[in-house]
Amino acid sequence: MAYISDVSFFNPTHDGTTYEASSELDKNDFLQLLVTQLQFQDPLEPMADTDFIAQLAQFSQLESLSNMSETLDTNSEISYIMSQTIANTMAPSLIGKTVVAAGSEFTLAEEESTEISFNLDASAATVTVNIYDENGDLARTIEMEDLAGGDHTIEWDGTNNSGTALAPGSYSFEVHASTAAGDEIESEERVIGVIEKVKYVDGQAYLIVGGYKVNLSTVIEVVDQGSQATTHQS
Repeated sequence: MAYISDVSFFNPTHDGTTYEASSELDKNDFLQLLVTQLQFQDPLEPMADTDFIAQLAQFSQLESLSNMSETLDTNSEISYIMSQTIANTMAPSLIGKTVVAAGSEFTLAEEESTEISFNLDASAATVTVNIYDENGDLARTIEMEDLAGGDHTIEWDGTNNSGTALAPGSYSFEVHASTAAGDEIESEERVIGVIEKVKYVDGQAYLIVGGYKVNLSTVIEVVDQGSQATTHQS
């Protein structure tokens, strides 16, 4: 006897109209089909015991899987809420500490230099750092050679490629690194700075570093002292 799988069916209403067809059956649909099968079976040729038991076993498995799925969904929601609550509670204790987080945005203050940090997966023969203004236009390109793998920091003086001082405001950057053979090396832009305060947005805590919001999920490290990254002048 063939078992029911991937079935589409209509449920007629009293006025002859039908609901939209569905190709997915839940446990209630399976039970309805099983009861309907019992109602319309030939009394002279009843369903074999083995077939009936097999279908009951299928229904039992479907019930268990459905309940398990609901339990997992509930546990996931509870775990997320608990983790958010713990993070929001712990966040204020980080004020004043230095944070290292994944990120590429920073603020250029008037007549001041700023530090740009990144991490290299391996030693690089060439490294190019492109800096963009808040409109996404290229503001400065900085090129370096022979950098070891690990953390690095560039001290940018806030000028463009011609040496002209740029307006203070919001900027971002991206890093491209490669070997002498031209193979790309994985790199990651980072935000390193002192946590000035904590800001709550829609119930989620953000660390404010250099005027920017840093999501707790992007934090790599929190230290009491400044970063140990290698600093390069530019």
